[in-house]
Amino acid sequence: MNKFWVVALETYKKHVKSVSFVTMVLGPILMLGLIFGINIMAAKFAHTNEIAVVSESVEVSSAFMEQTKKDFDFNKKIKTEDEAKKELEKENIDGYLVISDKEMSLDGKYFGEKALGTESMMIMQQALSQIQMGMNSTKLNLSQKEVGALLVPATFSEQQVEFVDGKMQENKNNKGLMTIVGMVVLMAVYTIVLTYSTITAQEVASEKGTRIMEVILSSTTAAKHFYGKVTGIALVILTQVSIYLVSGVLGYFFIKDMSVVKDFLSKNSLTELLKGLLGYNMLYLLFGVLIFTILSAFTGSLVSKVEDATKAVTPVMYVVMAGFIPSFSLGMANPQSVVLKVMSFVPFLSSFAMPLRIASNEATNSEILISLGLLVVAIGVLLKLSAKAYKSTVLIYSDKSMMSVFKDAMKFSK
Repeated sequence: MNKFWVVALETYKKHVKSVSFVTMVLGPILMLGLIFGINIMAAKFAHTNEIAVVSESVEVSSAFMEQTKKDFDFNKKIKTEDEAKKELEKENIDGYLVISDKEMSLDGKYFGEKALGTESMMIMQQALSQIQMGMNSTKLNLSQKEVGALLVPATFSEQQVEFVDGKMQENKNNKGLMTIVGMVVLMAVYTIVLTYSTITAQEVASEKGTRIMEVILSSTTAAKHFYGKVTGIALVILTQVSIYLVSGVLGYFFIKDMSVVKDFLSKNSLTELLKGLLGYNMLYLLFGVLIFTILSAFTGSLVSKVEDATKAVTPVMYVVMAGFIPSFSLGMANPQSVVLKVMSFVPFLSSFAMPLRIASNEATNSEILISLGLLVVAIGVLLKLSAKAYKSTVLIYSDKSMMSVFKDAMKFSK
């Protein structure tokens, strides 16, 4: 057991101390910070300093400026389009808006050397629509009450229910929040597996192309060496996930006072969010990453050169795509799909499919436990099979294809 931990800890230390690991960990954090900073700067620079409003109707231009005075600064001295063009050419204004009255509709056209931001365009569009509605209601002799009645949208709501002791009651499962959690787990499994599949295969294959394995196997067994390698990589992954969890907690204290965060938490419970992340979904995340790590180690054991490790994980990528793409497509559009239900019981695919079924309250506790049980059994079987294959191929230095090596390994392992 001591030799197993020596291999595991040496593998762990080698990767954690590497520059690539530090870069890999800091990359997403810095990227999120950069995106956050860019959004703040963009919001500040997106503000249009001063514009002019030109219209044949003074009432229309005045109404527009009154409604949008909190969003734009206006040059009220400019009355005609020619004046606006001259001021724009002199760069005294950022742009000008021409509003034309076409029978029952208003047409607004903005001219400027710089493009308007999406938010500014929406503000202008909304203001023009409100003015147009007011003008049309006057022309049609509609009262404010009648106009209000026309604008009231039809209501629609959804309520999930459950039956307890023969009585129907509300199921308080927060579907929207759980869907977010399910998507987070889906993307986390996908990203981690893509990141570490090649690293795992390279780690397992790294010493096979050298004679050093003959020395290593004189002091420990091939199985212990393989288990140590897989455990070391698993600890590296766990370290990275833990760093992100801690960073998320610390980051929360910096962003909790932001209006977006307050608005989100006013509609969603932080406690429910944590329960969703730390419940069954966390098990699917950990077990899903573990089974793909073992699969990558298994395919890595079938090559004799570290240069072939990238080629070795190609089958792993196919399995990942087979789980990710249907789950992502059906999880939002049709969580009741039979395809998603079947996938949630297939070990390599269940970590993608089941979190989304849990989010939509489509999976019962018994189904979740059966799915997890199958996943754990598959991990155990794959681990044993991979160790046997590694034991059979660890001293093979031939240039045979992966399929040929796999067949030979299965023969020797019987």
